[in-house]
Amino acid sequence: MIWPFRPHSPLPLEHKVECERRFAAVARLLGPHGVSSASVLTPDDIDAVVAGCADDALPRRLFAFVSSRYVESSLSVDVRWDEPEDLTANGMSLHYRFESDRAGLVTAIGLHPELKGLTCQLAAVTAVAAAEYFVKSNSLAESVPRGTFEILPLIFGLGPIMANAALREVVEQPSAVTELPWDRSRIGTVSALEFGYSMALTEWTLDVMYEDVVSLLRPDAREGLGKGLRYLKKTNDCSFQPGFPERPSGDSVDVLSAQLRHNSSSMQLATLMDMFAGDEVDGKLMHTVAELLHHREVEIQCYAALLLGRCGSLSRSIHDELVMLAEDGPVTLRRAAISALRPGFENDGDLLEIVSGVLRRCDPTTAATCVSTLLKYDSYPEHLIDSLLKSLRSMVSSGRGDLELGVKLLRRIHDDPGAVVQQYFQDDPTALAILAEQMDAVE
Repeated sequence: MIWPFRPHSPLPLEHKVECERRFAAVARLLGPHGVSSASVLTPDDIDAVVAGCADDALPRRLFAFVSSRYVESSLSVDVRWDEPEDLTANGMSLHYRFESDRAGLVTAIGLHPELKGLTCQLAAVTAVAAAEYFVKSNSLAESVPRGTFEILPLIFGLGPIMANAALREVVEQPSAVTELPWDRSRIGTVSALEFGYSMALTEWTLDVMYEDVVSLLRPDAREGLGKGLRYLKKTNDCSFQPGFPERPSGDSVDVLSAQLRHNSSSMQLATLMDMFAGDEVDGKLMHTVAELLHHREVEIQCYAALLLGRCGSLSRSIHDELVMLAEDGPVTLRRAAISALRPGFENDGDLLEIVSGVLRRCDPTTAATCVSTLLKYDSYPEHLIDSLLKSLRSMVSSGRGDLELGVKLLRRIHDDPGAVVQQYFQDDPTALAILAEQMDAVE
């Protein structure tokens, strides 16, 4: 099909690439022989399975049906309703949990009784639990990226169930980057729009025909699927290409350099993200990464700056570019550039003046980045104390930023930090109390 114009991606670049990296991780986890195309399961199929089923038998029947999509084997685990008090961890209500024997083998899966009567949500939770059980039982990985157990069902045709359930909208978001095995049943990472785009990726790469059921999806998931398929078919702009599970990703300098110079922004950003998740950047790639400081996409500029901060050393010219971005760039890029700065150049004094000026007028999040960078240095501008006190006031009043770092810098640049805080915050007893407590903790 010939498209008369370039379609828009349904997601901003960074979210798009995050979806792609998560999907690729799941497909590679399964391997090329575990991602064969599957028929699509619809809400009507689920309704037929649960029709006439007694409440007590429902968890086991639904789990058996869903898990049969992953592997053809007899059900070897008991699935039942659990007590609500047993489904709480760290103050968060879980929708399911595993029970294991002394050898670590899962013997039972308990589902939250609040799912009774919510057929779509129950099916989605069961699909997530079955995915985790499948990964654990087959020893596919010791730890997996967040969202793995939500995306894996899509590869086996369960996309409409997962998208329409919208589990993320009813579950408190976890903060950990990785789901560690296997006693934490975390769900609710992927939005309906992201499910839609992930279904587009599934059809584009694995021939699971989700476009045929687009009318059965909630509107945001429908948008992600429809726009995602149009975008992928027209542009081929993706951080991987069809057939990728069979090809191991390369990490040589030549391969990474080619990916960083790729004409796909998605490929460039995914490469930067992968490098950032790894170890220190190879110095041979420093100038290639620095070229991306001028990219048209600010997300790529930000990751390039963050990666340069990982380089063991920087050339003066690249460091000067970071200084300019730190002084006059979009706020997210400014933070990334400031975090990458380091001492050791003859213009350190000018740099410190710039960062001190940014600290005086910036938001608490940027202030925390400024303070972290300033702590790398041994000498400071005389007026830094004024900028720091102003940023501390902003951190206290907003409840954001990093007071511990701010107090640590205050102790370094002033001989009597308690007295200067007492004088500056004398009109704000609450701020005084908070800062006094923080200074005691830092001391």
